[in-house]
Amino acid sequence: MKNSRKIAEGVAVLIVAFSLMGCTSKESISKNTKQEEAQKEMKIELTFLQNECDRLINKDEDVEKTFQSYKNDFNLLSVSVNSTAKVNKMNNDELEVSINNLEKDVDKLNGEEALKAYTKYTSPKTIYKVTMMDNMRSVVDATDRNDKSIDFFYDHLHSSQKETNRDIKPTVNDIKNGPVYKLSIVQDELQKHRDDFSKEQLEQLETATKGFDYSLDAQLKTLRSYKNIVNNPYTSNNFDYEEEEKYNGARTYLTDFESNLGVAKPEY
Repeated sequence: MKNSRKIAEGVAVLIVAFSLMGCTSKESISKNTKQEEAQKEMKIELTFLQNECDRLINKDEDVEKTFQSYKNDFNLLSVSVNSTAKVNKMNNDELEVSINNLEKDVDKLNGEEALKAYTKYTSPKTIYKVTMMDNMRSVVDATDRNDKSIDFFYDHLHSSQKETNRDIKPTVNDIKNGPVYKLSIVQDELQKHRDDFSKEQLEQLETATKGFDYSLDAQLKTLRSYKNIVNNPYTSNNFDYEEEEKYNGARTYLTDFESNLGVAKPEY
């Protein structure tokens, strides 16, 4: 009887052991699969960048628009794989050197490193910091401390109508080529990476960008209204309150978004 009991106990131990081995084996296979998939994804992103780099060098289309998107994509992948390669300006030599260096860094990733890199690559925090944050903060500054329509008004209090009209167009162009353009880049990046953000994060950023877009549009309308007109609509209470409400709402949504990511500026 004792032997039978020992045999039964031994069988039970073996069953448990084999079960644990089975679980460990499945976990190991799952981990290896994820690592292999991550390596493939990193290679796919690299190949895409290599093709985009060739297009930029060959100037196949609108270089400026393509470059801004390429720069963000490149630097996002670079940061994710901990590469020192960076793209800052449209220069053929720099583009070639940087893509070659990035290729080396991606190729040497092992499975575990690739998985960490891909996790970082699809992280909302990494995406926002690398592809949107600088432009977004420039837009915030342009709609707050550096509101050109207000500066223009005070700078031309004692100017003639001719002088005022002369300065309107270059000021409008400064806004369109500066914060308006940067905001459009942010909006493009948001659409590009929308699947990597949660529903709440997406709503916060989309609402913020719409509010800043409204504020910049209000600046442009105000500047244009100074041309050959005596009454300044910027002093209208309805106009002021609506713009202020949109702007404050945008700041609130952006503050909440950045705070939750842990990247908010102290003055926010």
